[in-house]
Amino acid sequence: MDVLVTGGDTELGRTIAESFRDAGHNVVISGARRDDLEVAAKELEIDAIVCDTTDPAGLAQARTEFPHHLDTIVHVPAPAWAGGDPRTYTLDDTASAWRSALDATVLSAVLLVQNIGDHLRSGGAIVTVVPDNPRDGGADAAVKAALSNWTAGQADYFGTRGITINTVACGRGAEPSYDGLSTTPPPVAAEIARLALFLTTPAARHITGQTVHVGRGALANFG
Repeated sequence: MDVLVTGGDTELGRTIAESFRDAGHNVVISGARRDDLEVAAKELEIDAIVCDTTDPAGLAQARTEFPHHLDTIVHVPAPAWAGGDPRTYTLDDTASAWRSALDATVLSAVLLVQNIGDHLRSGGAIVTVVPDNPRDGGADAAVKAALSNWTAGQADYFGTRGITINTVACGRGAEPSYDGLSTTPPPVAAEIARLALFLTTPAARHITGQTVHVGRGALANFG
């Protein structure tokens, strides 16, 4: 299986790429930070494409560099905003935080899929990732809701080609204070990678248009 993992210049993207590689798939990673991307590619012994998926012009220019035939696209966001305490934000800080979250998580996924969605073979899979469990009312929570809605809408379109599209997100059970069903739970990144890999298998062909939470046995919502 030929797999593209974006966000290869992040730890989560690298973990997911490694998971697919270890499962025997041909993996290519992409990312905007050349130095971090090249280090990851060298360590994993895979190819890399330097590309900022939030930049329409750069993404269009890089179109021919992406594999022409793909079975899976896994999109991992790489936010540019460092974050901090929202209570101390200026108006400019708030605007930067919201724009960064929207660009990294939703806009980049939309642009990427529009740009190379036709590279996917019939029967393929698209997986978008929400790496954190955001608090209600913040930029990340709003962006997660937008991504989930977009994913559900795209399922009808890609379903005509037998392609599934799903979002993998952290649930509340992935928080450090929750022990879950195991006394030694694996790192959240490893759980996200394992779930992303599962969603590309024949056993998951019936799952599409969904937001699936990694929760270590906890419900997505509980009071």
